[in-house]
Amino acid sequence: MRILYGLLAFVYRRPVQLVLSVLLTLVLGAVLVITIQFTLFDLQWLTFLGGILFAAILSLASQASKSEWVVARRTRQLERTRELLDHEKQRARVAEEALKVADERARMIHDLQPTPLLYIDRDLRIRQHNRAFLKLTDWPADRINGQLLRDVAPREYPVLLPRFHETLAGAMVSYSMAWSAADGSSSSYLVKQVPWPPDSPQAQGFYILMLSEQAGRTVPAPAAAETTLPPPSATRSAPRAAITDEFGETFYLHSLSDQLTGNEDPHAKLVRALQSEDEFLLFAQKILPLRSLPFEHGCFEILLRLREEEDNLLPPGGFIPIAEQFGLTEDIDRWVVRKVISWATAKQKADPAWTMPLFCVNLSDAALSNPEFARFVRAELHRTKFAANRLCFEVGELETISNHDNVARFIAALKPAGCRFTADAFGSVKLSFSHLSGLALDYIKIDGVIIQNMFKTPGDLNKLRAIVGVCQKLGVRTIAEFVEDDRTLEKLREIGIDYAQGFGIARPGPIDVIR
Repeated sequence: MRILYGLLAFVYRRPVQLVLSVLLTLVLGAVLVITIQFTLFDLQWLTFLGGILFAAILSLASQASKSEWVVARRTRQLERTRELLDHEKQRARVAEEALKVADERARMIHDLQPTPLLYIDRDLRIRQHNRAFLKLTDWPADRINGQLLRDVAPREYPVLLPRFHETLAGAMVSYSMAWSAADGSSSSYLVKQVPWPPDSPQAQGFYILMLSEQAGRTVPAPAAAETTLPPPSATRSAPRAAITDEFGETFYLHSLSDQLTGNEDPHAKLVRALQSEDEFLLFAQKILPLRSLPFEHGCFEILLRLREEEDNLLPPGGFIPIAEQFGLTEDIDRWVVRKVISWATAKQKADPAWTMPLFCVNLSDAALSNPEFARFVRAELHRTKFAANRLCFEVGELETISNHDNVARFIAALKPAGCRFTADAFGSVKLSFSHLSGLALDYIKIDGVIIQNMFKTPGDLNKLRAIVGVCQKLGVRTIAEFVEDDRTLEKLREIGIDYAQGFGIARPGPIDVIR
């Protein structure tokens, strides 16, 4: 019965083989008939031979059917394996893209932090440094990496050297010392040597973090036998955030907290700023239309500054990592939305002839993930009778990938009210439009790195043209970031970019610059 099923399957799936088998059987039958006619073989003997031949043909068909079944099964297995590999490749690509973004973000934080930082390998060569460390040397930025520390800091090297062996053995070392800057001045630092990787019996290198000593503390001149720093005093007026002692984040947030909030509890400081009228400052940066477009008379991105940043000349946005640490980013977003609506409403009331521009507000991942935030925006629009089409929310490209469903729900909740939406920094993670599927976007803000490199790399110019072409077909307006000169502006007009933003057009300023 199994042979019969196999033969039927073989006949059904392989008609060509069937025809050949039938022909072969007929030929062999004809040979048998001729043999019977012209030979003296007994008929019984010839019938026996014919039966053997027929059985051989059936066996051949059965084996072919079995092979067919095995091949089909293996083919299905290979297809399934290929699907799994494609899925894993997709996951790997997403993970790689997320890692790239995280790496770029880490490099940005690394460069923006005000405390000098550098990484030293086991050969005592500098492999990584930030901008703050550059100020302590007279070396060009592109030549420091790979240099021996003794050549870059010859005066400080004898003080540092005795502690290197201990750190390379896996120990974390803290001490104080003076460091001479390139201009000849000398400053006191709390130095921390952190082995890398952590908890390794033999470090591959170590980080040197240098935190400027607080005013009023005195540090002795460099000496080979300086003592290890005592633990921080427990008599501070407010506790610090519960931040782990891992490399980078600890020192960075600690330093930002010191410089932005002094000795205050940074959480209490930010909470008070949200409750105050003048601790946070709204800034605006003009977005220029490059042809006749909606909002050609006014379009601004709203930025937020902490007053301490302005007073102490610190990099803008330094409070954001601290706000993320304490889960205050959504509260800050609510504050910005309320203040923008309040400011614009008051200005229009004072001057009814004033044409209200489009206000572009950046949102955090926390706000996008909370359905209550969309309800809050709708309530504010209803309460103030503010024109919703004058409010545009900017969503980072990373959020459209990692938080796609929440972004889609947020847009769906506010789009009917008239709010507009922008995908910010498009192209910083991926150039595909697949992660924007299902998002009713009005604008795509192209990553500034592509804009800055379009004259240097033909590939970036081609990417830019392709993005513009797709956006035009989709009916989405394009905004170019980091526009710094007229040459770039003219090229963007030629390509077909709709709006441009950057220091070459206008620098950020207090919101009152909006006329």
